[in-house]
Formats: sequence, C-alpha cells, structure tokens
Amino acid sequence: MKRYEVIGIVLTLLGAIVWGVSGISVQFLGNFRNMNLEWLVTMRLIMAGLLIVLYAWFRQGNYVFHVFRSARDTLGLIIFGVFGMALCQYTYFRAIVLAGAGIATVLQYLAPSMIIIYMLMRYGKRPSRGEIISVILALVGTICLMGNDGFSFESFRGDVLFWGLLSAVGVAVYSVSPVRLLATYGTIPIVGFGMLISGLVAAVLFHQPHSYAVWDVWTIVGCFNVVFLGTIVSFNAYLEGVKRIGAVSGTILSSVEPISAAFLSWALLGNQFSLLGILGMVLIIVTVIIIALERRKPQPKRTENANTV
Repeated sequence: MKRYEVIGIVLTLLGAIVWGVSGISVQFLGNFRNMNLEWLVTMRLIMAGLLIVLYAWFRQGNYVFHVFRSARDTLGLIIFGVFGMALCQYTYFRAIVLAGAGIATVLQYLAPSMIIIYMLMRYGKRPSRGEIISVILALVGTICLMGNDGFSFESFRGDVLFWGLLSAVGVAVYSVSPVRLLATYGTIPIVGFGMLISGLVAAVLFHQPHSYAVWDVWTIVGCFNVVFLGTIVSFNAYLEGVKRIGAVSGTILSSVEPISAAFLSWALLGNQFSLLGILGMVLIIVTVIIIALERRKPQPKRTENANTV
C-alpha cells in the first residue's frame, strides 16, 4: 500500500473518531453540565459555519459567494441548511442526551436505508438485492437497539426512537438535497453557508441567548470538541482522507464513528450496553458497509427502449 493511501486511511479514521468524540462531548455537556441544547446547537452551527466560510474564503476568494447570485440556488441552500443541517444537529443532540452518544450515533446511521426507501417511493428506483438486505438488517438492528434495556413497555424509549429516526431523516435530507449545489460550487462553501444560515435561523426560532450551563474548564473543553474538533478538524480530515482512498472505502471506514462513540460513552460516561444492544449496533453498521460495497458495482446501462427484448 502506498504512503499516500496510508495517510488517507489515517485521516479518514481520524475524522470518524473525532466525530465520536464530539458526540460524547454533547452528552457530557447536556447530562453533566446541564447545558441548554438549543443554545449549544445554535452556537455550534453559527461558529462552525463562520469558521468554515472564512476558511473557504481564504482558499477560494469571493467565489464562495457565487451561490447567492442565483435565487434558486440560494433557496436550495436555505432548505439544505434548515431541513438538513439544523434538523440533523438538533435531533441528534436530543437523542444523545436521552440515550447516550453510542445509541444516538447508530440510529443516525439508518440514513442510508431511509434514502433507499425514499428513492423507491419517490422515483420508483428498485433497490438491489444488497440494498434490500441492508434495509432488513437496519430494521432488525433498530429493534435490537431499542431493546438494549430489555423488551418491555416500561423500558421502550419512544422518545429516543423519535429523535434518533428524525436525526437520520436530517442526514438523509442533507445527503440528497444539496447534490447539485455541491457539484456546482464545491463542498466547503455549501456546507459552511448551510451551517451559518441554519444557525441564524435556529437563533431566531429558539431565541436562547443563555446556556444555563455549569461553566468550568471541562465545559470549555467540551464546547471546543463540539465546535472545532467535531466540525472543522473532523470534516477536513475526512474529506482529505476520502480524496486519497475513495468514497467507498471512506464510507466503510466512517463506520468507526458509532463504534468510537459507543466505546467512549461506555469508558468515560458510564453508558451500558447489553448483548442485544451491541448486536443492533453491529447490524446497523453492517448496512452501511453493504450499501458502500453496492455502490462499487457497475450500474446496468439503460436501453433506449425499455420494452425491447
């Protein structure tokens, strides 16, 4: 293996692991420092978005503002930011505080299966055999994960399932909606402005100027992890890694994120996982790997006349 590819693997893993660190930092801030999640989401989106936009501007100059020359693209950017970025971040944070970083992160990884179902219902695109298997595994994995504390009415956490699935919907939205924008203007400007716009919208909607947190050095470290490490460092490390090793390998290696989040939440914050819960995590992570491998296969070419034998 070439050194170039080894560095790519290391950077991709680093990005995924740092995302996991960001998840447990949210859990720490919410559960142990009583931080207002609405304030945290707003602060993260605005600060991270501003930093990414400045970074893009230093690299690309005024080109980063070209997206605002088109009313259609500006509207698409707002939809991406509000219904993708903001929805995903807020619901993900809620799920973390309720169930822990491990379970919340794994539930978010249901997004690829949701995209498959959406493509079937919206465009009639029939899933491949591997994609069908992945959807079934995702369903079974979710059931196992929700039975982490035992199968009973009292132990079933409907709120966890609600916020976790909604965060997966947010991931699906920001994975599908900005494809044309990303191809036209580049990833960094669109993600940066998406975060900044969604953060400003969140500031207006939530109107939470106070964190209500217990501030100490660990609170500051947690906020640093969420805003800087979990956004700027992880984002750029992952993108550079994917550029070196390819999207398929990058997607597979990104599965380290829920594993690292689950392990760190167990080791540092005392989250407990039963064998059934661990099985559910494994099944959902496997679906991501299956879908990534399916994308590697060459797609059959469409004939001009579908009725021709």
